[in-house]
Amino acid sequence: MYKELPSAIIEILRSRGIGEKDYEEFFSPTPRLAYDPFRLKYMREGVDLLLSAIDDGKKIVIYGDYDVDGITSTSLLMKVIGSLTDNVTYYIPSRLDEGYGLHTESIDRINEDGGEFIVTVDCGSVSKEETAYAHSLGIETLVTDHHNVSDIRAEGVIINPWLPEDQYPFAELAGVGVAYKVALAIAREREIPKSIMAEILELVTIGTIADIMSLLGENRTIVKCGLRFIHLGCKNKGLRRLIELSGLDYKTLKASDISFGIAPKINASGRLGDATLGVKLFLAEDPDEIEKYCNLLIEANQERRSLQDTAYEKGLKILDEEMARGDFVILEINDSHEGVLGIVAGKVRETINRPVVVISKNGEFYKGTGRSIGTVNLFEMLDKYREEFISFGGHEAACGFTISETKIEMLRTNLNADIAEMLKADSHILDVEYKYDAEITADEITMELANAVELLEPCGKNNETPVFLIRGVQMNNWRYLKNDNRYAKFQISNSEGKLIDCLLFHDAEKMHALAESGEPVDVLANVEINNWRDTSRVQLVVSYVLPVGTL
Repeated sequence: MYKELPSAIIEILRSRGIGEKDYEEFFSPTPRLAYDPFRLKYMREGVDLLLSAIDDGKKIVIYGDYDVDGITSTSLLMKVIGSLTDNVTYYIPSRLDEGYGLHTESIDRINEDGGEFIVTVDCGSVSKEETAYAHSLGIETLVTDHHNVSDIRAEGVIINPWLPEDQYPFAELAGVGVAYKVALAIAREREIPKSIMAEILELVTIGTIADIMSLLGENRTIVKCGLRFIHLGCKNKGLRRLIELSGLDYKTLKASDISFGIAPKINASGRLGDATLGVKLFLAEDPDEIEKYCNLLIEANQERRSLQDTAYEKGLKILDEEMARGDFVILEINDSHEGVLGIVAGKVRETINRPVVVISKNGEFYKGTGRSIGTVNLFEMLDKYREEFISFGGHEAACGFTISETKIEMLRTNLNADIAEMLKADSHILDVEYKYDAEITADEITMELANAVELLEPCGKNNETPVFLIRGVQMNNWRYLKNDNRYAKFQISNSEGKLIDCLLFHDAEKMHALAESGEPVDVLANVEINNWRDTSRVQLVVSYVLPVGTL
């Protein structure tokens, strides 16, 4: 099979560091690349501590995060630890009232409720004060996390592949991946039902994909095996019903279906206030309860979309005025839900290809959420003004902060001056990057190529669905879809005159002029298979249509 791969696919694999020696593992339906959980530093100490707490009958609290990674992590450990003791519960802080991570106020609530042992998932590595506070109350802690570790670190045992002293071979685990490793270590010491170990692999798959982790290495093994379990029946009843109500088929579920069809619904409840809905769904066994939680998640996602669209439209109305001030865009969108501002910042960034921060008044201060482009390190730009923020955190592509109103104009002026200086040094940093993996001709767009693309699944970070460049083709038979000028369908032809369907799901109106001109164009697109009834055809899902010679 591997010797018959199209040359374009071999080229793509090579560019991703995957040579012929890696093919057997990479393409295997049951990959074997996985590492002993006890290779994680402090895993032995952590598991011993946790099992001792279980044996002593202590009340254990799984402390999660409000995103999909945290929700799946919490659900996973609830199932595994719950098979060993009934004295376990969970706590997920509110995104709106508490924010990310451990908080002393949350620890007080846990203490009042009789909690004696906290296991964090997807958070806690730098929570020095909070873990010290828990210990002062007599509450033991075990931190499991996958975020970067600073000089300040939590007290007690930390299991995190990013610890400087950790030599674990694969540091790209999601928070739920670390939690899964803890579960595997527990299963070495105690008898955990095989049905639970199979079911939690489904949850690891959802959380790993949703948290946009690398889908190479050990994560590829985890996700491939987890998708296989989902395809064979999906043991988690709540997940299975959510897949069905999302209009998807669990038997053929792909990583992209999870990214765009499942993860947003699980995330929505956390964005709007109550992330426990996702945990309740994954722990539920009663069909009526499952139906209720699924419907609540779907309704939350619909509300999230509505709030997001409203805030986005508000932002567009003031965008031109803001862009006149410079190329670092700060949009003040008040009276908008805090939980959608990051998505709005991302959408505006995609529209203008500039770093974008959305701010909104929150009590006496302003909350800010930013998203950047690949050529601008947002964290570095804002970290320069760290002392001006009440709180600040993030990384090169995204950030969040709290700031007083009196500092906003200064921040806006300085950041625009900074990016102007960056443009003097490199006038291309704000140019749109048209990325593609390989160049092919229209004659190479065949079912053989489409089938080979499917062998790369699951696709995601570091193993993206390939984008192909097809130069100098004619656009024919243009038509808009669904009475919406954002979407369109057209065709191109190969040298033998065979027509190939092309679908365009964004900015169709902008690209219509190129179709009307009758001039040849260059196309950037994914190659996929369209299965309809008993017929399979190759088609292109187009990302850009460009004048010939743009690239």
